Amino acid sequence: MKRYGIQILKQQIRFQSTTPTTPLKFKKLSLDKNSDFTATKIINQQLSQYNNLPLQLAITESASKKLHKLSEEEGKSNLALRLVVSSGGCHGFQYDLKITNTDEFKPENNDSLFERNGGKLIVDKDALEIMRDSKIDYVKELIGEGFKVIESPLTKSSCGCGSSFDVDFEKLEKLNPPEK
Repeated sequence: MKRYGIQILKQQIRFQSTTPTTPLKFKKLSLDKNSDFTATKIINQQLSQYNNLPLQLAITESASKKLHKLSEEEGKSNLALRLVVSSGGCHGFQYDLKITNTDEFKPENNDSLFERNGGKLIVDKDALEIMRDSKIDYVKELIGEGFKVIESPLTKSSCGCGSSFDVDFEKLEKLNPPEK
């Protein structure tokens, strides 16, 4: 039975490969990993550079759309997502992403505000230094859906849920040499 299935598969492949066909059209995917960074604008960043290195975060298109949708549903144009990093969790650090509003944005506390198509993200100085060059995404998984930090270059390891992580201090130290 299996052999018969393989023969049919081979015949189908042979038939498809010898028959002239029109070229397939594929949706063009952006392979530019920086596109999320260029689409995310810095509205107000108190700490735009640290030791001459830019501190940036990106909001993915799906996270931006979800934030915009939540804002419309709530009827609040000042809705924002806040990223907080604290010690704890099974890997030493943990991040928390919570819905808030832009009234919580405090430049005097070294908060930075990022925006992409109406989706806003507030981050304090400490979280920005540890999570720099990361992306904030909205994901749907078997265990649920929600906002999540993805592609975090300073993360050495993380737990299964992804909210607890270990910082690669060697990379961080290279990016942030001690001030003299």
